[in-house]
Amino acid sequence: MGKKIEELSKKLKVSENNMKKHEVISRNINNLKELIVKFKARKKQSLEQQILSGLNTLLHKKGFVKKVEVELIGEDIDIILKNARGEEIRKESLSKGEQQMYATALLRGLVEESDIQFPIFIDSPMQKFDEQHAENIVKYFYPNISDQVVIFPLINKELTQKEFDFLAKHISKTYLITNVHEDKSEFSPIDPSKFIETYNRLYNVN
Repeated sequence: MGKKIEELSKKLKVSENNMKKHEVISRNINNLKELIVKFKARKKQSLEQQILSGLNTLLHKKGFVKKVEVELIGEDIDIILKNARGEEIRKESLSKGEQQMYATALLRGLVEESDIQFPIFIDSPMQKFDEQHAENIVKYFYPNISDQVVIFPLINKELTQKEFDFLAKHISKTYLITNVHEDKSEFSPIDPSKFIETYNRLYNVN
């Protein structure tokens, strides 16, 4: 009988210890959940500010977008733009250039908030931009979005000499993709200071 009582006592102690462990784990889980909620709230607010700042820098219609709201829907996010009257600006109502500016500001905000300096590759960079938007992009966006940015422009169409000059001090290397024959192209390194000049000479651009 005494042995059984001893065994029961041990089981009770083990059960009590397990209960204490369970309480500690549950408390830590709840604390972690609260931290995640607060972290998401801070990131949400910071992303809103980053996108709004980007739009104010890039758009030439200053004050057009007065507020940016980020809505967290499960693992997805929805971005809402609002004007000075608090009305939602439908993204489909934006011009093609403005839509590209919005996408650019969103990309910049996400890169900033990720805290990861990954390479950014941009194809057809200024296809839908007017002159002022293009100037804002090359002055304020490309030099700052990441430590390494690779741009694939159509020379003189998407990147003029003037725009290239804005970027010049930030450019490390330039290459021309030249056609060797119908089945082969290659990257030819060009001195950045002679890049546009070399392109114009090779393709007989006046």
